[in-house]
This record gives sequence, structure tokens and C-alpha cells, in this order.
Amino acid sequence: MSDLNQIYGALRDAHRSDPVPSRKDRQEILTAMLAGLRHHESALLEALHKDLGKSEPEARLTEFFPIRKEIQYVRKHLSDWMRPDRRATPVQLLGTRSEIVLQPKGVVLVIAPWNFPLLLTIKPVIAALAAGNRVVVKPPEHTPETSKVMAEWLRSTLPEDWVQVVLGGPADAAALTGMPFDHIFFTGGTDTGRKVMRAAAEHLTPLTLEMGGKSPAIVDCSVSPTQAAKRLAWGKALNAGQVCIAPDYLLVEEEAMDGLVSALVQRWEQCFTGNVASSKEYGRIVNAAQFERLKDTLDDAVSKGAKVLHGGKYDADSRFMEPTILGDVTMDMRVMQEEIFGPLLPVLTWTDPATVPQTIAKVKDQPLSMYIFSRDRHRRNLWLDGTRSGTVGIGETVVQIANPELPFGGVQASGMGRSNGKAAFEAFSNRRSVMRKSLPLTAVPLSYPPFGPAKSALAQWISRYL
Repeated sequence: MSDLNQIYGALRDAHRSDPVPSRKDRQEILTAMLAGLRHHESALLEALHKDLGKSEPEARLTEFFPIRKEIQYVRKHLSDWMRPDRRATPVQLLGTRSEIVLQPKGVVLVIAPWNFPLLLTIKPVIAALAAGNRVVVKPPEHTPETSKVMAEWLRSTLPEDWVQVVLGGPADAAALTGMPFDHIFFTGGTDTGRKVMRAAAEHLTPLTLEMGGKSPAIVDCSVSPTQAAKRLAWGKALNAGQVCIAPDYLLVEEEAMDGLVSALVQRWEQCFTGNVASSKEYGRIVNAAQFERLKDTLDDAVSKGAKVLHGGKYDADSRFMEPTILGDVTMDMRVMQEEIFGPLLPVLTWTDPATVPQTIAKVKDQPLSMYIFSRDRHRRNLWLDGTRSGTVGIGETVVQIANPELPFGGVQASGMGRSNGKAAFEAFSNRRSVMRKSLPLTAVPLSYPPFGPAKSALAQWISRYL
């Protein structure tokens, strides 16, 4: 604990000595991060494969590429984001000028998850540094190889009075969340998110919580099952289903059920050359505890009457679990009560589109994402208006997070606050309202007492007509 206090204290002192770093300093930090990423690329690729079985192409596309693009995007827009935002002056405040100035919050904490350990650790760090903050980074302990290389990257690349990395377990994370940071950015499970929120409440620390939930995918008969299956099969098999915005379960129009299941099976066979167990393109479950949780979830569903329509194979030694489709699913099964976070895909059917929002409402909380596959505009609007979620993909899965112009986040149990691009920069900034007297004479003194007959008459006129 003393080491954590020393880390926090050193960064607090650094912030106080330079509370608003210049644009040049921030740009140089981001440039150094990018150079460090390139230097540690091979080691990070090897570590991601050891921890999660990620193939090099998948790691490059889902971890490295988004980080590089985020740094480039932030550097390009940083000057505009830092510029004071002028606001209009109402007539009663003539003679003043108003603006919003974004200033660093101070010393912030980033706690990262294990499913995309590189991307989801570094992306909020980019935003926090761009906003001028000092940052304590807690990488995920469940991907130890990747976290060690990330720590080496950040420590060797960035000044220690800007960034400190804490490698440790849940006890360290709990200790950190109880410290008086100026902002905490947490990505992970909802139960842990509640603990972070309780700890942060002691110091009234503002939070960004990116969690998860059961993200539905709605499919009707108006779309090609082959086209829908391409998106759904990829979104579900990516990182062996360990994606917070992966399709968690399907809501399929009854007549489309058989065609979609068949198309999903065919698509997975194409992606993994017919044998997913030996495919180098398919990842592994992160650890034995998560594997056992998924196996128990599958066993629970089958014991309560679910049918395995495809897949169902697994191997504990290699932490392999095949993409698995489950039919005859009921709401009392764990697979419909908890976020799956793995390659199990339960399927529910419907005949009346009006019942779809009702079914989603019965599942659990409000999801982080929702996916719609329909060419019927009326149905799309019905489902959009009748549900709530943090993000929506229409005709696509997962990729909505890739647009830095779109804020990303959840609703209540699936998250709090927004990240991505400018939204993340603003989350780590204090929006400071500033009003300046711009003319020698202003309208403000009209509100000062004493109120004689003339002022009283003017106040009456203003309140009625202005």
C-alpha cells in the first residue's frame, strides 16, 4: 500500500507543478507512445498468443490497428479540442463573453480488462494523456504476459511523472479504487463495477464504467440468412466470444430459424477450414476459471432441456470451446440469466415483432449493444424505440465501436459515461465555464439593489416581455 501511495503522491506533485500541460507536451507523449508500440510489437504479439491464443492477423486488426488509428486521430484533433468553446451571450448579459475551457482533471486511474488487454488498456490512457492528466494504469492480471510487456513499453517510453503502471491482482485494484483519484476509468464486469463505484463514492470520484450485459441480435425473414450469418458468426467467434459487445443471444423470426442456423454453421466451417479445434484463427478461453464457468453454463442449459444445434465440443487442457448454438432455451437457464462472454449462442424465436422488445426487457438489465438484421423500416424503428442500449448495429456487429466520432458506452448496469475519440477526451477533462466582462458597461448592474421606481419598472418589464 505504501508503494501505491508513493506512486499516487508523485503523480499528484507532478500535476500540481504543471497543471495544464501544453499541446506540444501532450503531442510528444502521444508520439512517444506510438514509437514504443512499434518497438514492442513482436513481444506484444507473442504475449497475446500466449494469453488468449490470438492469431497474429486478429491481434493486428483488433488490438494494434485501433490503437494506432486512435493516436493518429487524437493528435490530429487535439488543437481543436483544447481550444476554448465560445458560447452565445443572452441579451440580459450584454457586455460579457462566455466560453467553456477544458482542463485536465488531474491524476486519473485506468483499470483494464483481459479480453482485449492491449486495446482496452491503452485506448483510455491515450485519451487521459491527451487531456493533460497524469495516469496510473492497472493492466489485467488474467493476461500476465501481455500486461508485463505493456508495462515495459509504457515504462521505457513515457516519463514516470506522467504514467505509472501497477502490476498486481484484485487487492491492488481495490486499494487503488479507494484512493482520491480525480477520475476512474474502469472496464470489466458489472459486479466488479459495483465495487469500484462503492469505493469511488468515499471520495466522490467521478467514473467512467464500461461493462457489458446480454446484447441481443434480432433477425427477421426480410434479410438474407447468408449475409446476416457472416456478421453474426464473426461477431460471436471473435476472441472466442470474449467480447463485451458480442451478440449474446439471438431473437430470430420463427420462419428464419433453420436457415440462419444452417448459414451460421456453414460460415464457421468456412472461417475455420472445417475444424475449429485445430484452426490457428480461433482463440482460447483466457483461463481455467473462465473455462469452467462456460462449461457449467452449457451443462446447466442442457440439463434444463436446451438442445445443442451445433458445436458443444470442448477441451479443458487447451481451454478450447467450440462455437455452440443452443435451441429450446428458456429464461430460467444460466445462459439467459448471465452475460455469456464466450462462444455459446442461445437462440429464441418469435412470430410477432411487437413481442421482441418485451422479450429483451425480460432478459436482464439494459444491454451494452443491440443488433438488428431487418430490411423492414417499420420493424427497425419499432425495436429501436421500444428498447434501450448503449450502442446499436444495424446490419453489422461489433464494428460500431471502431468509429471515433461515435461515443461508446452503456446504460445503467451496462455502463456509465462515454468514451471513444472526443467523448473520451471530454470524460478526462473538467469542463470549466468561464464568463468575462468584455465591455466597460454591462447590463448586469441593473440587478443590483437598491431598486428605485425606475429600476422596479424596468424589472417588471424585463420579467414580462424580455
